[in-house]
Amino acid sequence: MTVEGDVAVYRAELVVHRPSGPSIDLGGVVTYSPRRAVRWVRTRAEQVAQQLGMPHGAGEWGWLRDQVDFGRAVGGLMSGNAVTLTVVDAEGCAYALVARPGGGAVGTYGNGAPQSQGATWLAA
Repeated sequence: MTVEGDVAVYRAELVVHRPSGPSIDLGGVVTYSPRRAVRWVRTRAEQVAQQLGMPHGAGEWGWLRDQVDFGRAVGGLMSGNAVTLTVVDAEGCAYALVARPGGGAVGTYGNGAPQSQGATWLAA
């Protein structure tokens, strides 16, 4: 985990890796809260599932609603482990959702430490 002073910093992002062409950064968040980082991954995963037309609560998305698994993900993140969820659609695009400790640059946008409680970036 990256510590600035005595405060841990966490990052979460969504990147789409296309089989042909460059990856697309769909935004992220930098925060001091591991819960907020995991919650961001959960929220974005639900949005991706809806956009891909996946059944409600199916397969890879099932852990998102389980509070025990959510708590484990937060605990793992606090211990220095990344939380990752990757799903590949019918065209071969891999949607990679990642929450990780650290304030270094991730993706194309949102470099740096959070301002106040958190900083968010979205791809234009």
